[in-house]
Amino acid sequence: MIEAGRAAHIGAIRNREVPVSERSRQTAAGERRRHLGGFALAGLAGFGIDAGVLSALLGLGLSPGLARVPSFVAAVLTTWAINRTMTFRTSTRASLGEFLRYILAMGLGLAINYATFLLALRLSEAAAAQPVLALVPATAAGMVVNFLSSRHILHR
Repeated sequence: MIEAGRAAHIGAIRNREVPVSERSRQTAAGERRRHLGGFALAGLAGFGIDAGVLSALLGLGLSPGLARVPSFVAAVLTTWAINRTMTFRTSTRASLGEFLRYILAMGLGLAINYATFLLALRLSEAAAAQPVLALVPATAAGMVVNFLSSRHILHR
């Protein structure tokens, strides 16, 4: 019954029986869901890169705070590429200027991410023993800020 109603509503939209403002609102809502889903997938890929690079550098003897810098840079490069091409479907050609704007926009998220990482290392014995665990709250904290800045500043 619900599916039939949904199909009828979709048919009405396609036949332009739904006012333009309603179609626009539905399109915008679908786009927001796609953006959020794509951003989450890019974040997951970035998290994997971040954790892998961090683990490798820790294995080479770097401190967690120092190892986190290149691991985060690798994650940022990964998420930038995924978000611009898949999440926000940016149609313009990639440029150094765009990448620098991305880094600038991600700056607050980077600061929150890194501060949360260091805080988790101090507050959690488990994170201090396994620094990759500190990436979880750090990534979550930075992701919210980064999503909002990406959606509202970079990829409007």
